[in-house]
Amino acid sequence: MEGFEKPLDKDEFFKRQNHWALMFFVLALGVGGAYALMGSMFTSITHHINAYYRLEYFENVLRQGIPFFDAEGNSAGTLTAQLNTHPAALQELLGPSTGLMLISIISIISCCILSLCVGWKLALVCICAALPFLFFAGLIRIRIEVGFAKDTAEVFEESAQFASEAVGAFRTVSSLIMEQSIRNRYDVLLKGHVKKAFRRTALASVIFSASESINLLATALSFWYGGRLMANRELSTYAFFIVYICIIQGGENAGQFFGFTENIAQAAEAANRIFGKREKNPPPPGSPMPGADSGCGVVFKDVNFKYPTRDTPIFQNLNLKIPAGSFAAFVGASGCGKTTTISLLERFYDPTSGKIEIDGEDITKLDVTSYRNSVSLVAQEPTLYAGTIAENVRLGATTTSPPPTDEEIIQACKDAYIHEFIASLPDGYQTIVGAKGMGLSGGQKQRVAIARALVRKPRMLLLDEATASLDSESERFVQKAFDRARVGRTVVAVAHRLSTVQAADVIFVFDEGRVVESGTHGELVRARGVYYQMVRSFPRLIGYGSANWV
Repeated sequence: MEGFEKPLDKDEFFKRQNHWALMFFVLALGVGGAYALMGSMFTSITHHINAYYRLEYFENVLRQGIPFFDAEGNSAGTLTAQLNTHPAALQELLGPSTGLMLISIISIISCCILSLCVGWKLALVCICAALPFLFFAGLIRIRIEVGFAKDTAEVFEESAQFASEAVGAFRTVSSLIMEQSIRNRYDVLLKGHVKKAFRRTALASVIFSASESINLLATALSFWYGGRLMANRELSTYAFFIVYICIIQGGENAGQFFGFTENIAQAAEAANRIFGKREKNPPPPGSPMPGADSGCGVVFKDVNFKYPTRDTPIFQNLNLKIPAGSFAAFVGASGCGKTTTISLLERFYDPTSGKIEIDGEDITKLDVTSYRNSVSLVAQEPTLYAGTIAENVRLGATTTSPPPTDEEIIQACKDAYIHEFIASLPDGYQTIVGAKGMGLSGGQKQRVAIARALVRKPRMLLLDEATASLDSESERFVQKAFDRARVGRTVVAVAHRLSTVQAADVIFVFDEGRVVESGTHGELVRARGVYYQMVRSFPRLIGYGSANWV
C-alpha cells in the first residue's frame, strides 16, 4: 500500500541516519543564526520604540492643561509611575516577545498545513477537536488579564503616589519620626493589592492550565484515532508520527503564544493610556500677542468661573480694569479669589462665562504660547531646578528667539538685586543650586525667580504673594526688585503686606469673588470702608488679624 515502505538494510539505514543527522545539524545552525538575528533586531526596535513613546508620553503630559492635574488620579507621583510603567510594558511586548509570538503563529499554521498534507483524516479530527478549545481558553485568559492589568496599575499607582509624597516630604517624615508608620501604610497598600489580585490570578491560572492540558488531550485523541486508521491500513506509521508531532508541536506553540497574553494585556492597557494623552482635537492657533515695549491693559468683563473639580463658583460677574503700565494689587481674605485671578491671567484656566481682554483682545483668542511669552509669574514658593544659577535664569526665556545672552542674564539679575550675591560666590553664575534650589535661602531663591521672570522681558508681571514667606531683610531686597521691575510693564500682585500694597497705583479689595472696593491706598483709607478696617485691624498685614478676614 502506498505510504508503507519495506524494511531497510543496514547500509541504507546508516546512510539515511547520517543524512538526517546532518540535516538537523544544519537546521540547528540556521535556527541559532535566525534567533540571534531576531533578538538583535527586536532588541534594537524595542529600545527605539521605548525611547520614542516615553518622550511622547512625557510631552503629552506636559501639554495637558492645569485642570488635568487637578483631577483625581493625576498627581505627580501617579503620572511619574505611569511614565515608567507604560512605555516599559510596550517595550516588553514589542521586543523579542513579538518575535517569539510570530514564530508561534507561523509554527501553528505550518504544522496544520503539513499534517493535512500527510494524513488529512487524523489531522482534521485533531485540529477541529483540540485547537478551538485552545484558542477559546486563550481569549478568555486575555480578557481576564486585561482587567487584572488595569487593577494592578491602579493599585500600584496609588502606592507609587504615596511613596512619592513620602520621599518628597522626607524632612517632615524625619522630624515627626514617621518612618515606621509610613512603612506600615505602604505595606498595607501592597497587601491590599495582593488580596484584590488573588481571585483574578487564580482564575487566570486555571484557564492557563486548561490551555496547556489541551495538548495532552490532543495526544490522547491522536493515538486513539491514529491507531484505528493504522489498524485499517489507511495511515502508515511514518505518516502517523508526522501528524502526531505536527499536532503536538502546533499545540505547544499555541500554548507558548498564549503565554504572552499577560504582556498583550499590559501593553494594550499601556497603549490606551499613552494614546489617551494625545490631544485629539487640538484648538486652532490663536492670534499672536501684540508686541510692544510697554505694559498691557487688562479688563475683566462679567467674568464667572468655577474650578472643574468643584461645584462652588469662585467669581460671579467679576468686573475690573487695570490700565496699561500700572501696578495693581489684589487684597482680601484667603479664599476670596485673588490667586484664581492670577491663574486666569496666566491662562491656566479660562472663564466659565464672560471674558478677559488684553489690550482689547479676548484672551481666549490669543495664541497661548505667544501670550505666555509676554507674561511672567513669580509665585510664593519659587521652583528652581538642579543646575547652575545661569541655567535657572535662562529657563525664563527658552522659547524666545534668539536666546538670552550672558549680558542679558546679568542685567536681569541686577534688576532682581541678586547680581552682587552671585558675583561673590566662588563659581559665580556657574554655582550649582542643588535640587529645588536647596543651596539658596528663601529670599535668594525668590530673587533668582524674579530674574528668571525678567529675562523674558514680559509686558505683564504677575506676583502671587511673592513676599509672604520672606523675612524683613529678604523682603526689603525683593521689594526693591519689584520697584525696578515695574518700569515699562504692567504688574499685578496678590499681596498681604502693607509695604507692597500701599505703593500700588490701584488696589482691588476682593470679598467672596467680587471686587467691593478699588482705588489707591490713600483713597481707600479715606473712604473708611473694608480696606480701612483691614488696615486698622493689622497695620502690617492686609487680610489678616480680624476674625472677618482670616
